[in-house]
Amino acid sequence: MFHKKKSLKKIKQKFKKIKNKYETKLKNLRNKYTCILTHDIKTPLLAQNQTLKLLCQNHFGELNISQKEMLEEIIKSSDFLLEVISNAIFMARYENERPVFNIEKINLLKEVYECCEKIKYFAQDKGQKINIKANKNIKIQADRKLTQKIIYNILSGAIFCGFENSDIEIRIKEDKNNISFLTKNKSIYMTQEKLKSLFEDKKNLCDFNQLGMSLNLNIASKLINAHKWEIIAKSQKNNSTVFGFTLKKS
Repeated sequence: MFHKKKSLKKIKQKFKKIKNKYETKLKNLRNKYTCILTHDIKTPLLAQNQTLKLLCQNHFGELNISQKEMLEEIIKSSDFLLEVISNAIFMARYENERPVFNIEKINLLKEVYECCEKIKYFAQDKGQKINIKANKNIKIQADRKLTQKIIYNILSGAIFCGFENSDIEIRIKEDKNNISFLTKNKSIYMTQEKLKSLFEDKKNLCDFNQLGMSLNLNIASKLINAHKWEIIAKSQKNNSTVFGFTLKKS
């Protein structure tokens, strides 16, 4: 009996070594994959994007109205593609190695304004107006860069799901125990099951635009959970949807 237990222990140790070896190999392959994505796809796309924006700003000669409008449309498509690729790279890195959080006290409204400035062109493209209602003094303990990513990705989901030529409302609420960041748009009614699926991993999506939104919300979900916050996703029958998160006051 003693020898059997000893042999079993050796077998388990051997399998553990093999498992660790293949996990390390898989991690290295993922790192290689993200490096290739960054170097061979994201870097030239960034350069292209910056050049297009310089062209649009007349740095290489005056453009007529038609040329400028055409360039602006190309820039919008390029921005969208860059966002999808950036999210794919972030997701690959996140799954391979969890990010180290740099927790500090941040002004939530300040981060919201910065995100709105970055994303305003996507809203304008759908004729949407973003209205912010918030208390300027609300501060939270969080990783600033990752919090910005959460806000940006949730806001992009609200824009994508929202009707054209409608308003998107951002609210930052504070009560005795909690602080909440909420986006409210005008959109079709969605069941709770559908809302939940928007934040989950997607393996089979043919619609490129749907893939972009799904990646955004999935990343937001992972980062919200990593902060130990709570996701908010509600759809109301008066044609409005609420996306956001809530956290306990420290």
